[in-house]
Amino acid sequence: MVAPPSVAAALDDWERVSDATETLFSAGGVTVEARIQVYEDDGLRTTVREQTGVDRSWRFFLAARLDLSPSPPTTGALRRFVASQASRGFADRLEDRGFEAVDRVESRSLRVGDADARLFRYDARCRVADLDLSVDSWLAVWAPDRTFRLAGGAYPTGVDGDGATADALGDCLDPSTFRATLFELIRATD
Repeated sequence: MVAPPSVAAALDDWERVSDATETLFSAGGVTVEARIQVYEDDGLRTTVREQTGVDRSWRFFLAARLDLSPSPPTTGALRRFVASQASRGFADRLEDRGFEAVDRVESRSLRVGDADARLFRYDARCRVADLDLSVDSWLAVWAPDRTFRLAGGAYPTGVDGDGATADALGDCLDPSTFRATLFELIRATD
């Protein structure tokens, strides 16, 4: 059984909505299992529901720990392979959550503790209550020891549409704070 990831940050307004262990793939005698925990921002959900009447998840955060069996040496090639597979899997998860036009637009390094993570950014769209939302999503992949970690999430950055609901929703969005919080959570994941 894969140990759960830990997040050394306050998740007071977040609700854990999923805690699952999945076999991501098994090939060539190597099996990759992941323990994935998903959190949704319950505080934002409540605020938006009270302001607009629209009730849904607006932003999420996920943290995962991967277990490769048998445990190979953590080489540069393995890091690149795991990061590439995780990036594709994250894009699929975004689509499963109802995001459209998911496009990976950036890849760079990010320092997480004592490790260098591969960081991916995605642009996406989401249709909600006759409105189109612009969404930013981020995923970091790193291996501080012989076990890989993944952390990331998504948040709305803007509303395309007119009317009272669009205005009220736009007033609830603070993309720079959402981004800062997500990066704080990523860096607090072990």
